[in-house]
Amino acid sequence: MNKRNYWHMLAVVFILSAFIVGFGTGPRSVQALDLGSVVKFLGIGYVVKHFGEDINGVINDLLGQHQAEIAGQTKVVPILRVGAGTAIGAAQVMGPAEQVAKVKAVAEVEWTPGSHLRARGLIPIASTGTTSIKGVGGVGVSANIKFPL
Repeated sequence: MNKRNYWHMLAVVFILSAFIVGFGTGPRSVQALDLGSVVKFLGIGYVVKHFGEDINGVINDLLGQHQAEIAGQTKVVPILRVGAGTAIGAAQVMGPAEQVAKVKAVAEVEWTPGSHLRARGLIPIASTGTTSIKGVGGVGVSANIKFPL
């Protein structure tokens, strides 16, 4: 057998082997890309930073449809868990424009005194760190956004 036939036969064997293995394992399922997948891959902070204005607009439109429009300025920021400092969701804050502009995140403080009670406080803060929390006065949380993880 000459060199050309050897490589030709080797290629045929490789292609047939790949076909048999591929045929034997069957097709793989396909998943659609949804917001939950994007959030898992990129992180909540990234999604809020890049899509916060769009999320804010949708919330304002929904509230307007139900005659619950918000007076003042609104903005969507990440919710940071106190202690861990990780983004766990997003919140829409509302208030006077100059105060809302100061808000960089919302700190979540959680307290569970027993097995039947859980208290959760959301505090608009002027930084993205949770080591020292300084709330922004005159600003409140108007929506809490949960991402499907």
